Amino acid sequence: MFGIKLITVSLYIFLNVSLLFAEPTITSNCCTPKPVGGMEVLAENTNYPMWAKNEKISSGVVLNFRVDQSGAVSDLHVSESGGPVFDKSAIEAVLNTEWSPAMQNGMPVAVTYELPFEFKYNK
Repeated sequence: MFGIKLITVSLYIFLNVSLLFAEPTITSNCCTPKPVGGMEVLAENTNYPMWAKNEKISSGVVLNFRVDQSGAVSDLHVSESGGPVFDKSAIEAVLNTEWSPAMQNGMPVAVTYELPFEFKYNK
C-alpha cells in the first residue's frame, strides 16, 4: 500500500515539474494589439517635429509598452531613442491613440508590445 502511494506521489510531482519546463506556443488564433482604426490613425496622431522637418532631420524611435485586456496603455518607455523631440512625439502618438487588445483564442490578453517609429524627411 505504501509503495503505491509513493509511486502516485512521485508521478504527480514528476508531471507538475515537467509542466514548469513546457514552452509556450503561439497559435494561429493569436494577434497583436492594434490601433483602433488601423495604423493610419496612429500615423495621423504622430507629429513630425517642425524644426526637424525644416532642418531635414530624420530619426527613429522604438517604444515598448503594455496593452492590457481592455486596450489601456501602460508601462510605456523608450527602448531606442531618436532624440527628445522625436521620443516625445512617438509617446504622444501612442497615448493619443485608442488601442484594441491582443487576442488569443478569441479572448483579449495583456501583452508588452514593441513599436518602431520612423521620422523620415521626404523631399
